[in-house]
Amino acid sequence: MKTAIALGGGGARALAHIGVLKVMESNNIKFDYITGTSMGSVIGALYAMGETPEKIEKTLKQYFSEILFSKMNLQKMQDENQVTSARSLIRKAREFVKYGSQEGGNAFLSHSILEDLVNTIIPDVDISETIIPFACVATDITNGKEKIFTKGPLRKIVLASSSIPGVFPPVQIDDVWYTDGAHVNVTPVTVAKMFGADFVLASDVKSKLKKLESLPTKSKDIMNRCNFIASHLFYEILIKQADVIIEPNIKNISWSEFNKFNLMVNEGKKAAELKIKEIKNKLKQYNAPTAKCKRFIKKVFNRKNNNLKAALY
Repeated sequence: MKTAIALGGGGARALAHIGVLKVMESNNIKFDYITGTSMGSVIGALYAMGETPEKIEKTLKQYFSEILFSKMNLQKMQDENQVTSARSLIRKAREFVKYGSQEGGNAFLSHSILEDLVNTIIPDVDISETIIPFACVATDITNGKEKIFTKGPLRKIVLASSSIPGVFPPVQIDDVWYTDGAHVNVTPVTVAKMFGADFVLASDVKSKLKKLESLPTKSKDIMNRCNFIASHLFYEILIKQADVIIEPNIKNISWSEFNKFNLMVNEGKKAAELKIKEIKNKLKQYNAPTAKCKRFIKKVFNRKNNNLKAALY
């Protein structure tokens, strides 16, 4: 039986994946495949390269707390002032996403910020060289389709998958422009299934569909609301293909609140601990002789069916 974990996108909320992976490691649950989208691709790439959740946590925490904000030309501050500096950046990012840039351009930040993170923490290898097979999702903005990367430069692929539209510029790979994979597959369960996984665990950190307290007064807000509803319903259909879904209690936290690092990790850990019994039970069921026999028959049937389709078309 092949197992996989799908690590979803969500900006800072994706830090909860670290807590999820900690619980899996402590319970000796290993994965044959890893799939990731956006910030989930950053953590997924590190885990696929053999990094422990503890090492991933230490690396990312050091980067976000000591390097990230200074790279953005903000005054380096300590203690409470450093938190204020972080909040200032977050506020500016939110304002850009909401109102756009008065100076023009296609992004709030240059790629040097994100590229520095990726190049600092992720090794310069081909994605096919990871210790655990890893697939990364990005959005092809030229044709609007999902791109699943299983070969090519790992750093550039993760950069493309993580490039939030409007915040970071698109990334060009082989003459095609890519951006954040969360717009086509926010928690890549279906990609794990395509990989050949029999059991898929989803770590879902997408934003919550909030109930409106009052009707928006601007037409663009109503349009944005309807677009979000459509995408949310689409994602709910995709994620139902997972065998177990872990949903940390962080849905109302903004993608930009990296200053809540510890909260994200702890919430991921708590959510995973609540699901660990279910995960173990389902893995046990999947490993039962009857279940193995059914999967074998299904694979044989699908292979014959695919051969028939190939002959017909």
